Amino acid sequence: MARNKEFRFPVTVLIGSEIKNLRKISRNRSIDPGFKGKYLATTIVSTILTAFSKTERLITAKRFRNTKIANPPIFIIGFWRSGTTLLHNLLCQNPEFAFVSTFQTVFPNHTISNQWWLKYVASPFLPEYRPADKVKFEWKNPQEEEMALGNMQDVSFYNFMYFPKDFKEFVDNGLMIDKLSEEELKKWEDTYCRLIKTAMINTDGSRFISKNPPNAFRIKQLLSMFPDALFINITRDPDEVIFSFNRFMMEVVEGTALQDFGPEELDKHTRELYSLYKEKYNKDKHLIPKGHLVEIDYHKFVKDKIEGIKHIYDTLGLDGFDASLPMMQQYLDDTKGFQPWDHRKSKVKKH
Repeated sequence: MARNKEFRFPVTVLIGSEIKNLRKISRNRSIDPGFKGKYLATTIVSTILTAFSKTERLITAKRFRNTKIANPPIFIIGFWRSGTTLLHNLLCQNPEFAFVSTFQTVFPNHTISNQWWLKYVASPFLPEYRPADKVKFEWKNPQEEEMALGNMQDVSFYNFMYFPKDFKEFVDNGLMIDKLSEEELKKWEDTYCRLIKTAMINTDGSRFISKNPPNAFRIKQLLSMFPDALFINITRDPDEVIFSFNRFMMEVVEGTALQDFGPEELDKHTRELYSLYKEKYNKDKHLIPKGHLVEIDYHKFVKDKIEGIKHIYDTLGLDGFDASLPMMQQYLDDTKGFQPWDHRKSKVKKH
């Protein structure tokens, strides 16, 4: 079946949300004239799928009760476009690690019992490649979970992708979750645990590994949930990641938004967001117990990826490096023709 060639859709990713949650996210938000049909189509699909998500919850209830998060999760953080995808993909070659798949990202309420048929129905709309950097999309591939969280409840930074004019509001109320009420925070935490259990069941992994840049702003809350959690922070030149984030997000927003939005607005927001990231991370990283955080530099990491992964395993005291080494090497062999976007060269060309 032919795949979508571009990151353009007749609906938004909110089709994977139950209709009640979709309406809560979009309540009192403007939808520009050119996007009203897209919003209507999204609500129709969401309404239809909500019946299936309720059924999934009923038939999987016992399985979720019996699934325990016994091993402390691993959280890959760092500002967007710092190399988190490469790092995540390599670490996910360990079969003991559970991760959120692309399917779970879009359809977190349908991953266990509805995936077998829904992925075939939705496949024509799945782009072949991620915008800007041409990373290949497949339903089974590792993915970050922020959009999935937004499809399970209404607190998510990535809701700005639908309503980019409200970017700053989603920073305050979707990214900085320490500002949530006690009830809202409890709901977010319970949802996150359900997301992790879903990933464990779906991938048959025993330790969850997350790649989610927004979690760099949530270290305190994550440690409250998982006191023994492990963290990997990857860094890259600020000018490189800001340039790349703007380029990447403009292409994403063009495919997901329900509002018009310009690059000038995004650039201002991104620079403020990066400053906030540095401030928040440097403040909260000291809360992480000794031996539970490893910090790596992207450019050093890509010079010897396998050695970089071994350093992570050794620093965090993880098992399974030798067993997963052949799979990691195979992944690197399979993707050796991939040329990542060189942000530094792009900036030179631009000027």
